[in-house]
Amino acid sequence: MKNNRRTGLIIGSAILWILAAFHLYPILLVLFSSVKTKHELAVNPFGFPLEITFQYFSQAFKTMHYMRSLFNTAFIAFISVGLLLIIASMAAYAIIRKNSRFYNTIYMFFLAGTIVPFQMTMIPLYKVMLTTKMISTYQGIICFYLAFLAPFSVFLLAGFVRTVPKELEEAAGIDGCGIFRTFFTIVFPLMKPALSTVAVLNLFTVWNDFLAPMLYLQQSSMMTLTVQLNSFRGMYVNDWSLIFTGVCMIVAPMLVVYLFAQRFIISGITAGAVKG
Repeated sequence: MKNNRRTGLIIGSAILWILAAFHLYPILLVLFSSVKTKHELAVNPFGFPLEITFQYFSQAFKTMHYMRSLFNTAFIAFISVGLLLIIASMAAYAIIRKNSRFYNTIYMFFLAGTIVPFQMTMIPLYKVMLTTKMISTYQGIICFYLAFLAPFSVFLLAGFVRTVPKELEEAAGIDGCGIFRTFFTIVFPLMKPALSTVAVLNLFTVWNDFLAPMLYLQQSSMMTLTVQLNSFRGMYVNDWSLIFTGVCMIVAPMLVVYLFAQRFIISGITAGAVKG
């Protein structure tokens, strides 16, 4: 039995190391490519860099207008996710606690929203935003992300709300708390694991999005990092050295966020899995 268990652990560890290497290789490939010269990148695209250079980072920093684009991306991402946490958590709480036919119908509309791809709605949305003069405005793109990310967020938070004991809310009602005070003082703090998961996942989605900012933010001063990265591509020539460097500069802030928030992702997903 011990030998079989030890063999199983060795095989399992080997499989995990192979999977880790499989996922780590693309990251290292982008990192190595960003510090290679153009000649070495063309001659040896998949190997280790023999000559390290950081000149493309300063060039990409200027070409992408990095600080301005970073501000645009961070402002849109954090404001969108912050508002989403409040709106989606209140919607999930109302749907689960009311548990009526009307609220169940609303919940079904949210679920239907998770299966509708953005490509089907981008032209009607563009016409609506053009009519309401929300093209090339922060409030327009933020409202878009609130509507686009709400279905999955409500679905995830609704599963967690079911695990919150009703007795806590009944005790708050006896003490004279209204529904809003009960939610924000009792329920909302208990939703921290699920809220952390929703925040991190949606933050990655907004940060890495390219299509929506390209469609709805048409002023150069409002472009995000991913849209600026597209400026390194041409009709006939692609500057791959700057492209790989720009990718590293875009990924770096979110990589730091992920390293600090990864435990919240796992705890939030598993928190609503079992009711008890």
